[in-house]
Amino acid sequence: MDVYMLRARDINLPIEQSPARIDGETLEAIYSQYYKSVYNYIGFRINNHFDSEELASSVFENAIRKFHTYKPGISTIEAWLIGIAKNIVTDYLRGKKRKSFVTLDSILELASLNRQPEEVAVINEENKALIQAMSKLKEQERQALSMKFATGLRNNEIAQILNISDSNAGVMIHRATNKLRRILEREWNI
Repeated sequence: MDVYMLRARDINLPIEQSPARIDGETLEAIYSQYYKSVYNYIGFRINNHFDSEELASSVFENAIRKFHTYKPGISTIEAWLIGIAKNIVTDYLRGKKRKSFVTLDSILELASLNRQPEEVAVINEENKALIQAMSKLKEQERQALSMKFATGLRNNEIAQILNISDSNAGVMIHRATNKLRRILEREWNI
């Protein structure tokens, strides 16, 4: 049996069958190219910098182990990685009880010399409003908005990850955005 190894120069080329292994150079290229998208998606969903970094690392660990399941003709590497991230975030949220805590990032922002205290207070209040408004959306709406705005995935990629039609993804994102806007306007006058 021939084992196909994906190489860095092949990242953007269509591959007819899933590669069985991935070399170090290719992994480094994929990591460099997609880490920010994966981290942004996770950070948008859980709002915790340190856990986001840890979970993003878990995404790439899972990707290494499951690279043989990647189907290049079906989705992009980025969409495949965000699909893995979606599952990891779901498991994380399922296992995490809803606790209110202050992140170190928010404390560091308060001490930031680059911003005025009023500016920091407004940013923190807006973030709090957004997080609370997002919590009022359905899980699938939160996932779709996170994929769209935190990673910049296209609607067809979001549809693949959520296992819905392309048009359904577009409609869901549009409606969820409008719903989020109404919640923010009603409750926070934003």
